[in-house]
Amino acid sequence: MTARSGACDQTRTLVLHLRKWKVPDVLASMENAQDALRDIDRAAAAPFVNDPVTAWWYPPTMAGFFTAMAAGPLLISQGRGAAGFGLQAVALITLVMVYAAHRAKSGTSPRMRSAPDEFKHAYRWLCLTYAGSLAVSVVVWVLLGWQVGLSAVFVTMLAATWSYERVVYPRAVHRVRNRLA
Repeated sequence: MTARSGACDQTRTLVLHLRKWKVPDVLASMENAQDALRDIDRAAAAPFVNDPVTAWWYPPTMAGFFTAMAAGPLLISQGRGAAGFGLQAVALITLVMVYAAHRAKSGTSPRMRSAPDEFKHAYRWLCLTYAGSLAVSVVVWVLLGWQVGLSAVFVTMLAATWSYERVVYPRAVHRVRNRLA
């Protein structure tokens, strides 16, 4: 019976201790909840906001990548399979090297799942612009031939990549910084 009485006293002491501890802590945490949420938002945005500006050669490199990927099947269909596959292999290796260099420079590779909405919107814009550029290039290719079509691929992809890297992405960074300030 003494063991039961001791356990009951411990339970009462524990309940009283939790009540004394819990109420002030909950109130304090409610006051700091907004700050904690803002810190979480800042941490999620940091890889995107602190991403270094791409070099001047990045938009032409991306345009060249898309042009090479479009020219590869053309070369293969003309009976120059080794040249077509080689061109695409060089383009893919170059893309991987550019990505690895950018990742090493920035120190991270941000994922779009955790991106703030401003960056998701900018990335959607880029994907839609790439799709539109490819559609325009296909129409030009069909109407004016493969030479002009490949030129259209390069020019439209260059314009899309340049506008994203120099206009759309910096605007998203500015909006996020203003929101989290």
